[in-house]
Amino acid sequence: MPSRFNGNTATADDPNPHWRKGPEVEHVEWRKKDNQADLADESLVQAEDEDKVTPYLIFLILVAALGGFLFGYDTGVVGSALPLVGTDLGGKALSSSEQEIVTAGTTIGAIFGAAILGPMADRLGRKWSLFIADVFFTTGAVIIASSYSLAQIIVGRLVLGVGVGAAALIAPLYITELAPTAVRGRCIGINAFFIPFGQVVSSAVGSGVQTTKHGWRILFALGVVPSIVQLSLMHFLPESPRVLILRGEEEKAAEVFAQIYKKATPEILDLKLSVARSYVAATTSMQRELTLWERSKRLWTHKPYRRAIISVSGLQIFSQLTGFNTLLYYSGTLFGLLGFSNPAAAGLIPSGINAVMVFIGMSIVDKVGRRRLVLIFAPVMMAGLVWASVAAWYMTADTNHRLLDGYEYDHNIAGALIGGIVLFVVGYGLCYSYLGWYQSEFLALEIRASGSGISTVAVWVANLVVSVSYLSELENITPTGTFCLYLGFSVIGYVFVYFCYPESKGISVDEIAKLFTDDFGVRKSEAMRAGQLARSQRVHSQAVGKRSDSTNKRSEAIETTTAEV
Repeated sequence: MPSRFNGNTATADDPNPHWRKGPEVEHVEWRKKDNQADLADESLVQAEDEDKVTPYLIFLILVAALGGFLFGYDTGVVGSALPLVGTDLGGKALSSSEQEIVTAGTTIGAIFGAAILGPMADRLGRKWSLFIADVFFTTGAVIIASSYSLAQIIVGRLVLGVGVGAAALIAPLYITELAPTAVRGRCIGINAFFIPFGQVVSSAVGSGVQTTKHGWRILFALGVVPSIVQLSLMHFLPESPRVLILRGEEEKAAEVFAQIYKKATPEILDLKLSVARSYVAATTSMQRELTLWERSKRLWTHKPYRRAIISVSGLQIFSQLTGFNTLLYYSGTLFGLLGFSNPAAAGLIPSGINAVMVFIGMSIVDKVGRRRLVLIFAPVMMAGLVWASVAAWYMTADTNHRLLDGYEYDHNIAGALIGGIVLFVVGYGLCYSYLGWYQSEFLALEIRASGSGISTVAVWVANLVVSVSYLSELENITPTGTFCLYLGFSVIGYVFVYFCYPESKGISVDEIAKLFTDDFGVRKSEAMRAGQLARSQRVHSQAVGKRSDSTNKRSEAIETTTAEV
């Protein structure tokens, strides 16, 4: 069989030229006609042991996921660091509003990072976009650790935030395009797990420097370590095959496919390259035929694009409006008010439980499904918020339902409040905490970078709203009112997921975009997955039948030979 992978060359006389050229079809979602054929489904072109995660793929995912670790560390570290600042910035302690500004600096920077690098990710490539993120991570950490004024630390947090926003966008996008369909959920889940893992590390280090002079500077300075490690390993990362095809570097794309699918036959590798080439060629016609303004308008006027962006952005927004990140940003402040002698160590409660739950969730996401995990575990999260609301009401009854610094609250009721927080974190960690970062797999290739950028900007705007208002909410609407507010958003988010968030389990990343053609694709996803399962079973049965026929023929030949002897 002619193939670029076995050294043979296809010719005009070759009866199977499609192994080289790819399917002669066109599927451009924004101008597709009813008489146009669909592209081949990559999920049906499977290599041997494709459902196994190889050492090479693990290396790629782990290096890329360092961006997730940096994201988690640099967002979680502020909760442990701010209570340690004292009077180091300008000779006076930070007020609540100043703490909110410092905390929000990273979020504001992340909005710009996602908005700028999102549209540029196709031109720069996924690999070098990660490189730029690392540069901002390192620069921001150095500025913060050397700060002696409020203005300088805010600038450092803004610079650091650009790296956070870029990493939050590019790392899952890069992993989505590298990972085989069968293990894509677990691979993206590794990046998602590294986010709470980074938060756990920041809380653990924070608890260890509570009595160290300038401990907050050490906390921020340590952020340069993972960024330098990722920078040093960047040379070994390949570019995304789809980006390479986009640039016309198909030989390099073929090499990446061959490295990822070690046990694939040359024919299967050719088919995978053909499918990727066909999708890239079809989808990039939008860039060739429309101006930047027309493409920007198309994102919102073309209904399938708009539905996909609303679906992924909605999940991201509600993941923030549940209020989980306030437990990270203000864990030191909150647990200090509850009477903990080492608030940073207490901050390990939400971050540690979240990391464990994310690890469990990413391990089962390809079996259970994305949508189903939210529908099952979001109610657990809401039950935790109800529990925390009631506990907070009774705990603060003697202080006009407000948390007062220095007041000794009833330890039993405070324990009950922490129990509600734990239940909330368990539910959150099993669904919202990481599923929002599966955004890239829902977006068609031609809008994958820009759509991911929009979704990431949306999540950081929601994060900004929550982070700058949390301490004010505790003072103005009481802790109980704050928990009830987050509960209301959680209920609305559950309704949104039920009607607007389809299942992507088992559907190839290039096929998922078809879900949004007529509506939000909730029912269509079930039908598509059932159809793919039936086709896969039929292909498997045919393969088994062919092997059986071959075995029977060999047996007949052996019997004939034996009879002649």
